[in-house]
Amino acid sequence: MRRNLSYIYKGLAIAGMLLPNLCVYGQENSEAKALPMDTLNCFCVEPNKEVLHSSMVGAGSSTVLDTYLSPYDYIGTEIRLQRETMRMTKLWQGRVSNQSFIDFNVAINENRTGNHTEYAGGIRYSQGWFYNFAEGNVVNPLERSASSLNVAAGVAASGYLGAVCIDRSGNNPAQAKMEMMLDASGMVTYEMPIARHRFLWRYQVSVPLVGVAFSPNYGQSYYEAFYLGDYDRNVVFAHPGNMPSMRHRLTLDVPIKRYTIRVGCVAQFNQSMFNHLKYHSYSYDFMIGFNKYFYRR
Repeated sequence: MRRNLSYIYKGLAIAGMLLPNLCVYGQENSEAKALPMDTLNCFCVEPNKEVLHSSMVGAGSSTVLDTYLSPYDYIGTEIRLQRETMRMTKLWQGRVSNQSFIDFNVAINENRTGNHTEYAGGIRYSQGWFYNFAEGNVVNPLERSASSLNVAAGVAASGYLGAVCIDRSGNNPAQAKMEMMLDASGMVTYEMPIARHRFLWRYQVSVPLVGVAFSPNYGQSYYEAFYLGDYDRNVVFAHPGNMPSMRHRLTLDVPIKRYTIRVGCVAQFNQSMFNHLKYHSYSYDFMIGFNKYFYRR
């Protein structure tokens, strides 16, 4: 476990150096410029022109089970990076917001006896559209919003690419994770004034609904599946019955001049039962980062 913690500390140091550079990435950056301070307290900026960029880094606990590799749980620590871009659109009279989300994690786990190490991780990208039931600018509600409470609901198209690997000899030391899903998602934001300052709580939950995923069949090796071309129901239809999963995210935004510090926690429960192979990945992470607002021309 001490060895895992040293990996985490080194990873957090590297992620901390890379985190400021994440703010230059985004689908709007080629046309965006920083929002001037004199426009923050007026209504001269159209809500659908404002863009939120949020970058977060964190660490926490990880528990992974993949019966294709081992019948036992592997427990350890993980590093997580998240990048979010949100903007308002003109759909439904400006009530629909668009969210672009990137979630990357790497975990280093060990079995109960500590004689084997498991490496797990992957990257998820999603594009979501949410109908906001409150009026005003829900992208930056701390500046201009008609209501302190907003509820939004919508759908998101997400794709995941990852792997699980155990450092032991065998015919199948690694397992690939690939899926493309349509998720149901919802979020709640609440503006809370404390000591003449306004803080913003936001909770978001996502549940995979339907999609496709890759999985080897029970007893099938990757040599048989890819080199010999022996297809054996390796592309499966995924739904809540065989992939009951949920992703939770709770954050608190603290405004400081032109930036907003964001702290929060992430809890993800990913499960699947494909081709008689059971998999689950449970993680809990504490996150910290910052937001930046831009104005699109």
